Amino acid sequence: MNKYEKIIIESFEKKFEQNISELFDNTNIPKRTLNRYIDSLISKGELEAIGEGRGRYYQRSLKPRINQIALFKSAELVGFLGHEEGRYVFEYEKSYKGKALDGLSKETLLFSAMLFPVFENLIPESDRRDAYLAEDKNLAEILLELENTHGDFDFVSADKLYDYKVDYSQCKSWVSVKQHILGESGFFNILDFDIAIEKEILGAKGKHSSLSGYQNKIDINVDFETKEIKQSRDALYLLKPYNSESAVYNFRDKNQTYLPYMGLNEHLFMSFAKNAYGFDVPWSAVVAGEKDFHYVVKRYDRHNGYKYEQRDFAQIMNIKSDQKYFTTSEKLFDAISEVVKSKEERVKFLEFYIFSFVIEHADLHVKNISIINIGKEKYRLSPLYDLISNGVYRGDSDELGLPLGGKRHNISIDDFIALSARLGVSKLQTKKSIKKIVDIFVEEFPLYIEKCKEIELYDGLKIQKNRYSFSSFSEGLEKFYSRRVKSLTQRGFL
Repeated sequence: MNKYEKIIIESFEKKFEQNISELFDNTNIPKRTLNRYIDSLISKGELEAIGEGRGRYYQRSLKPRINQIALFKSAELVGFLGHEEGRYVFEYEKSYKGKALDGLSKETLLFSAMLFPVFENLIPESDRRDAYLAEDKNLAEILLELENTHGDFDFVSADKLYDYKVDYSQCKSWVSVKQHILGESGFFNILDFDIAIEKEILGAKGKHSSLSGYQNKIDINVDFETKEIKQSRDALYLLKPYNSESAVYNFRDKNQTYLPYMGLNEHLFMSFAKNAYGFDVPWSAVVAGEKDFHYVVKRYDRHNGYKYEQRDFAQIMNIKSDQKYFTTSEKLFDAISEVVKSKEERVKFLEFYIFSFVIEHADLHVKNISIINIGKEKYRLSPLYDLISNGVYRGDSDELGLPLGGKRHNISIDDFIALSARLGVSKLQTKKSIKKIVDIFVEEFPLYIEKCKEIELYDGLKIQKNRYSFSSFSEGLEKFYSRRVKSLTQRGFL
């Protein structure tokens, strides 16, 4: 390929379809020379000519790619993803008339040295990702193995494209089935069920769940008649096994991160958010293991075999998963204002953020907050997930996962007023929301502490404070509650 041909091909990488005038403007190659090399590239199969006369235009011919992947969204063919010559490439299917995917313009053939964030954020992280990469696959190929990732994407090998037949014509709107999907559950919901899963799988971060994230996860279904929990490829539930390395304190290991009862922590605060505040929260429970509790939660983006569109804000903001903490609350709320138009829903986002601040949800990053399509391209805050309090373990915990007003500690009412203005929420409404969230915490959370005192498993649910002394989980909750009430009072939240 000579220099002129290379210039022409590079022009098509910036714009997928061009007529002769556009090519002349974009390459500065004389038209006679341009016509000659266009004919040459057509004969080589690099370009295609569409139309005749003045209406004629040219486009890049896509040669069959190794491991080319067809992408479906709610059973509609959106486009094709591939990996060639060290780059990822994506093109939209010509017949696709839907909205562009996050971060992927519909005007051009797209290339990237890194997998596009809208797809990369679907892939498990850390050790769980390494389990896939150990087989010497590129990230695009991993998507083919993720049969049950979040949202409504399906990835199909291009050579099996015409075997894919899924009909969404009978799919009901998410709102109409919301109550059935989310179900009811309270705290403390302990399942005396048998976990029919090998210990090696429970203890290892491997290829046991298609869902993204850092923690070990296992795709499961729950049989409430036989009281059995099993792995499933068509999972409607998710199991988060306890981490044996952090469940038992080892005073000899100075580098250990000791975080026992993480499953109980998540179940408690999910239940608190669901029942005390009325947030949309899926059914959850815990199952007793040998040393700690396993956590079980229901999927909320699945119903009767259908998948519902869910997009996290790492996808929406075009942020890679390993950069999920490296933005700000302000940028997050700017993104929320772009995709959520309902004032009522914007207030819900604000109140969830205030709630997260109150409970010191320091793990709240852009992958842990998302939107769900309730029908006709209307979006609302997804049901809550991955909801824990870091403050139960650490008195110096960050109050939020993303900085607000340039800080993660000592956040003020004025910081929230400035943040809410980005959503068009008034100062008066912000103060009302703050009062509501804080008052419920002060009045209702002690009831959850009392329920924890009733639990006698695991020698009183002891948390190691140092190498010589223990405190119970309920005592940890009491200290957390007392500290938060004092801090919120000093800053005028109470």
